[in-house]
Amino acid sequence: MSHATLVDEIANELDSWPGVRIERGADGVALVRYERLELGVLDRDRGVAELRFSPAEHDQLLEHGDAEPAASTSAADGVSHDVRGPSDVTAVLELFDRRYRDVRGEDDPYSSEDPA
Repeated sequence: MSHATLVDEIANELDSWPGVRIERGADGVALVRYERLELGVLDRDRGVAELRFSPAEHDQLLEHGDAEPAASTSAADGVSHDVRGPSDVTAVLELFDRRYRDVRGEDDPYSSEDPA
């Protein structure tokens, strides 16, 4: 299965999530949005997904090997994940799910140590 097919599979799944839109460009790059917010980018030709996270989450994802630093994102908080096989589809969807919940304000990172 080609990485373009796998990237399409990810895009089709994301497109079914409430509030998510896929904006496909002529260059094979698809922008994944939730309402007006960017969740990430899917690149069919390169077979890669790129997302942005808060600095703390970014570092955690890299530390646990869940993602690599994003090569083409100028932002320091960008991560990427290659899409080479079915396990990568699952991993990328988990990254998008994490970002999706983050922008929707679900699983609020509030802790008892936060000032009231």
